[in-house]
Amino acid sequence: MIKTAAISLIILFLTVPFTYSQDQLDSLELIQTAVHLNLLSSKFDKQLNTFNLRSILDYNQKIDNLYFNLNENYNSTYIRSFDASTRNEHLLNASGSYSFNSFYNVGLLVDNNIYSDSRQIEINQASLSSLTLFSQFNPFDKLSIAPYIGYENNQQVGESDNGLVYGGEGFLNNYNISDFNLLSEFKFKNEGISPRKNSLSYLNLNLTNNIEKDFSNIINFQYFQNRKDFYFQADSVTAKQFNIINNIQSRIETNNVLQDNLIYGKFLNIFALNLTGRVSWRTVDRDTRYRTLALASPSIFDTKINEMRIELESITDYHSENFEGSFRLNYSERDEKHLTKPFPGVSQNFFDERSDQESMKNNISKRITASLIGSWHLSSSDELNFSFYQNKLRYDTPSLDNYDDRDELLSIVRLKYVKHLNSFFDVFANVEGTFNHIVYIFAEESSNNNVNRILKLTSGGYYFGKNISSMNSFDVSANYTVYDFEDLTPNYRSFSFRQFTATDSSRIKFDSRLYFVHYGYIKLSEQGDLKWASFSTHPTRFLQEIYSEPKFVLNYGVSYLSLGMRIYSLKTYNYQGIIKIIDSKYVSLAPLTEVSFFMNNSLRINILGWYEFINISDQTYKQQANLSMMVNWNF
Repeated sequence: MIKTAAISLIILFLTVPFTYSQDQLDSLELIQTAVHLNLLSSKFDKQLNTFNLRSILDYNQKIDNLYFNLNENYNSTYIRSFDASTRNEHLLNASGSYSFNSFYNVGLLVDNNIYSDSRQIEINQASLSSLTLFSQFNPFDKLSIAPYIGYENNQQVGESDNGLVYGGEGFLNNYNISDFNLLSEFKFKNEGISPRKNSLSYLNLNLTNNIEKDFSNIINFQYFQNRKDFYFQADSVTAKQFNIINNIQSRIETNNVLQDNLIYGKFLNIFALNLTGRVSWRTVDRDTRYRTLALASPSIFDTKINEMRIELESITDYHSENFEGSFRLNYSERDEKHLTKPFPGVSQNFFDERSDQESMKNNISKRITASLIGSWHLSSSDELNFSFYQNKLRYDTPSLDNYDDRDELLSIVRLKYVKHLNSFFDVFANVEGTFNHIVYIFAEESSNNNVNRILKLTSGGYYFGKNISSMNSFDVSANYTVYDFEDLTPNYRSFSFRQFTATDSSRIKFDSRLYFVHYGYIKLSEQGDLKWASFSTHPTRFLQEIYSEPKFVLNYGVSYLSLGMRIYSLKTYNYQGIIKIIDSKYVSLAPLTEVSFFMNNSLRINILGWYEFINISDQTYKQQANLSMMVNWNF
């Protein structure tokens, strides 16, 4: 069958015409005709003991009938510690194609992907290399099709597999059928890398009916199936019986989504309505290649997950001269079932035991959310913003051995008032409240029942002058968590967390080239035991955190240079009665500098570094360098 498919695809390469489509789709790899910007980007970060390098190259060139594309993405992370670790990811693909005429194109695609991780994880080494011959053609103006065939080498945990890779892509752009407009894309890929097999199938259909000027209906269907075969180390008994080192597990995930969206863009001249209904069903099927009856146990069985989801959503927008608002209502149900797949020859008792284990994971959830946001222009200088969010979750587990059934209620209210005093100065006041209640239905988990209340008050102002601009805010928040049965379960104690924060972000301009910038904050936090009935707290821990970054910035044409300091201090205190006793101290002083160069929005180079002098509790002194370098070039 593979040979027949290969011969058919080769015939397509040599006999079909081609023209490029007019739209770029992220889901497709070969059908891409939108103009790409040539980009070179590189960033290096060194923070504490973590080093990271990220580089991206995207180069496209068209010379007469020849088109060339090169894309490279390299990401490397090194963590310096007692057990140092390194993770590298390198993705490289290059393609070249030649257009014989406006209807026919043949090309070659080279892929090379490498992943390595020094940690002892299940899959810490993998690579993929492939060489693919592809063709692109347009049977008619709005349809683009790209079949391909190639050869692939796939390595994973020391196993190297080779085989034929073949498939195709297609895109139908804005095809009119009566009163409907059809947009569709599909993809199929098969990797026959024996003894493994990977495959991908994807279909997206989008049907739009513009019934009236402001009224439309959009129907969407998506199908997605992805199969991946993974190696994992085989146990000694299975390895000996089948003469293998690594076993193979197949994971096949299938998703289906059907959605209908009604859009009423103008209702009574002040409303807009959007109604959406969605049904989706998903399966995750796992199969182990080599299994032996010599290890008969509940763990020998493979499993399958079936999930069904229904969602209904409505969005109503209101717009008038002085008020803008939006109300959203969403309801969803999800039913998830975990099944055990039979294996002939294994005791029924083992099957029943594994089935009971998997059935404990079955769950049914129902969620309803409502949100309201609005902005009311009280006058030309007064504005009131508000938002409200309400979420109710009911989580049920059918198994009698699972006690995770619970109800959750979350409410968030926010109100913000802004006063425009003049063209230079605005002030604001904000109040925000959160209420979260979790109730477990069964007594076995009811010790986790709790109510969380958060109250936050913020005020501040913005000043924008000719030479001085500043934003300052002051924030007070209180977080109270109360357990329903703390008297019966001493391990669960109600607690409070209160915090004061002052933030400053300012800029002083001395002339057209020189200015002073400062960003900093102060946080004072208190943790304590809480008695909600008497609303009294007993403080147990206090934290003082200070951050300040003052710097002078010099602009010179297309570049700037900044010099300054980075000051950070964190002190923690314990309590003896009402007296604070210092527990730990961390102080960091670091001169910093930043150099940036930019030119015509095409080239930007930025270097930021600071050298820390660190004092820990007056006992440990150390020095540490931090560096960030970035280059972005659109060429």
